Amino acid sequence: MGLTLVTGPAQEPLTLEQAKLHARIDTDDDDKLIVELIKAARRWVETQTHRALITSTWDYSVDWNWPINNIGQQKIRLPINPVASITSIVYQDGTSPDPTLAAADYTAVLGDFNSYIVPAYNVEWPTTRCVPEAATVRFIAGQAVGAVDPALLMGVTMLFTHLYERRDAAVEKALHEIPYGVEALISPYRPAAVIS
Repeated sequence: MGLTLVTGPAQEPLTLEQAKLHARIDTDDDDKLIVELIKAARRWVETQTHRALITSTWDYSVDWNWPINNIGQQKIRLPINPVASITSIVYQDGTSPDPTLAAADYTAVLGDFNSYIVPAYNVEWPTTRCVPEAATVRFIAGQAVGAVDPALLMGVTMLFTHLYERRDAAVEKALHEIPYGVEALISPYRPAAVIS
């Protein structure tokens, strides 16, 4: 199984100007660094919450025994939310090119949390080759810049300021000292353990 970013966000949820205003930066000397720190802050929040903040395209590959789990349910749980749409499901069955599953053959249950795909009524998943990454779901996750949840946006903003103020220290060290306010803002969005 694996998750791959196909197309990243076209822009960040926090602009250079917004970041500088929040951190009270009145010079242009560090603009390049600020842009990189905004990106680092967004990625950290996304990793911690298993969310895409800004619209992006992802591939999620599942292995040959997909999607049966230990209790026999046939769900493919998508590891990133919110999911806006499913672009395609391509699977390996030994033919060339690999076939794409018809949209009518599956039902996507999409939302802010816990998005998944199941076979459509009276349909079974296709038989795949016994190989790793036997099927790949391409999907769109995230939101438009203006629609990012305010708590998550503030988390990115506060984390950016924290990283900028500690820019002379190693970023790794700064990321181990996350301010409580950032943790408090993003903790409701951390995924709970999901029982398939």
